Amino acid sequence: MSGVQKVQKEKILGKVQEKIKEGIDNYRAASDAPAKVDVYDVIEQVFAVVNPSLQDESKISVDEVSGCLRSAYLDRKDPAEPTHKQMMSKLMEKSALSILEKPLEGVIEIDSKLKLVGRADRVEDDVVMMFRTEEELPEMPHAEHFMQLNSYLHMFAKPEGVIVYFDKDGNEMEFIVPKSEKLFGETKRRARILNTLLNNNVIPALEPSTRCMGCAHNEKCFYPSEDKQKWGFWARGKWRELKAKDSIF
Repeated sequence: MSGVQKVQKEKILGKVQEKIKEGIDNYRAASDAPAKVDVYDVIEQVFAVVNPSLQDESKISVDEVSGCLRSAYLDRKDPAEPTHKQMMSKLMEKSALSILEKPLEGVIEIDSKLKLVGRADRVEDDVVMMFRTEEELPEMPHAEHFMQLNSYLHMFAKPEGVIVYFDKDGNEMEFIVPKSEKLFGETKRRARILNTLLNNNVIPALEPSTRCMGCAHNEKCFYPSEDKQKWGFWARGKWRELKAKDSIF
């Protein structure tokens, strides 16, 4: 099955799930019986706890800055309602690895008006650990995982960290990563960019990657439209104007 076919299948399944939920809601509305909590309510409630959204624009999360800035911006300014399949996939991954975790929240000040915040999976005396699941074990860590782990190394003042990948059969692959000042400089730069764009309501430019296939904002970025902001070129030009006004970059 090709990537496009897989995305189309997931969209169809998502629509079916939404129709089922809509049918349940309509049944409740037509009934005199008091509303009952069902599995859909539980999934939504737990997902909201596991995936809290930041509203304070003076705080940028490690996950936001290491991923697609456009997606991070839209998550705050124009959030997409995830399907139940997307929520369950996230919850199942989180629950499967939670037994290995000893999470610790951290913060590092980028400047007087901006902080980078994050939550490391496990912090020991001399190392930070990250746990991720993949369909196939990678030969090299993903770029966003490099950036995330390096941010935690700076937050918790550790010399090195470990990224551990697991596949569905329980096989694992470990990568030892040393602290990098250069990479952290790039992380801070991206945090400043996202902070500035959020404050000025300017949508970031497109950052096409394989993650676009499963992104909740996919149609906003690639669906044909006359709105130039959706294509990113306008945003890139606007960023030049904003950058010229601010000396922090």
